[in-house]
Amino acid sequence: EPNPNYLGLLGRIVLNTVLIEPYRNPPNRSEIRNCLAKLLAILAELQRQAKRENQSYNEDNAPRLWILSPSARITVLEGFGAKLDPDWSEGVYFLPALYRTAIIAINQLPVTIETLWLRLLGRGKTQNQAVGELLELPQGNAFRENVLELLISWRVTMEINNILETEDREVFMTLSQTYQEWKEATKQEGRQEGKLESIPRLLALGLSVEQIAQALDLD
Repeated sequence: EPNPNYLGLLGRIVLNTVLIEPYRNPPNRSEIRNCLAKLLAILAELQRQAKRENQSYNEDNAPRLWILSPSARITVLEGFGAKLDPDWSEGVYFLPALYRTAIIAINQLPVTIETLWLRLLGRGKTQNQAVGELLELPQGNAFRENVLELLISWRVTMEINNILETEDREVFMTLSQTYQEWKEATKQEGRQEGKLESIPRLLALGLSVEQIAQALDLD
């Protein structure tokens, strides 16, 4: 079971019931309002459920909303009244208490091991630096291997579908040696055992046999 302390800031967030909304691009006002609407709908349903079951409703145990954004515009933060909290990391902005919501500007998080798992969800230089730190973790580390597998699957998908944004190229370069090692190990495994354990994972991504062969560079 994951150790919340090892996950750092992410572990602190998920200690309680949460609603997490990750964004690849910074959310605008409408998107943040939509997130708030989801949270309010959940809170309202929990209240109704407690009433149906003749139970008291304790809002302190209700879910919190965490909006993960690669960056955040000052005007948006100010518009929602989001402010830093001295008990939390730089880059974590809390809306007024009754909204039970925070916006995390990933590019503003301090570069520490405690923020690594969230910075991997950033973009450009922020994500690239986090990937570099991930690769420096000891081989055999369960979190390192699991996250690398996800990153490589993402790289394969992006490569096959030819969806490669300019700022992603630096991340792909950082991953390139690990990616090549993975491809060679996968080919060797296929030759030795007559099958590729990676195929089920790639099929789960909705890839065709031809696309998988292309991704794995099979002869």
